[in-house]
Amino acid sequence: MQNSKINIRQTTVSMCEVAVCAALLCVLSPLSIPTPFGVGFTLQVLIVLLTALILKPLHALAAQVIYTLLGIVGLPVFSNYQSGFGVIAGPTGGFIIGFIFASFFVSLAKGKENGKWTPVRYLAASVVIGIPCIYLPGILGFMFATGRDFGTAFMLVAATFIPVDLIKCVVASLFALGVNKALAPVRKN
Repeated sequence: MQNSKINIRQTTVSMCEVAVCAALLCVLSPLSIPTPFGVGFTLQVLIVLLTALILKPLHALAAQVIYTLLGIVGLPVFSNYQSGFGVIAGPTGGFIIGFIFASFFVSLAKGKENGKWTPVRYLAASVVIGIPCIYLPGILGFMFATGRDFGTAFMLVAATFIPVDLIKCVVASLFALGVNKALAPVRKN
């Protein structure tokens, strides 16, 4: 009986964590500073990486899929308060697909929350796994939607943004350390 209470409590905590992360994505992702290239500066990368570093891999994936599905069905949760399948098929849709991959693979690569190397693992997972998982589908989606070649697409939608996103990797890693430390007692009991 005691074991089933613990499992129910852990499941409830996990569901709440997924819901909060999906809500953060929905609230913060639409905020965007426009650029002339069609891809604006957003907080999406920061929140996707933070979610991946806080949640278990399948939970991070679930939060990202929930966010994406809410946007596809019409909630204005994508950049610049856009929604619908047309956004996924448009020039920036590849980034949204990339967020799904990044959320899972960064969470998988981060490892367990223990030891003094945790900040290094978080940052390494964000930079080495997260950035390519986000940018490769993003660039390919932009190429497909606009007919541009890889080099041009890279210059228009990646070169300008990668330095800022590397800073977001650092910020997400630092925030995740604090959030995971704060949630540790709740997750254990």
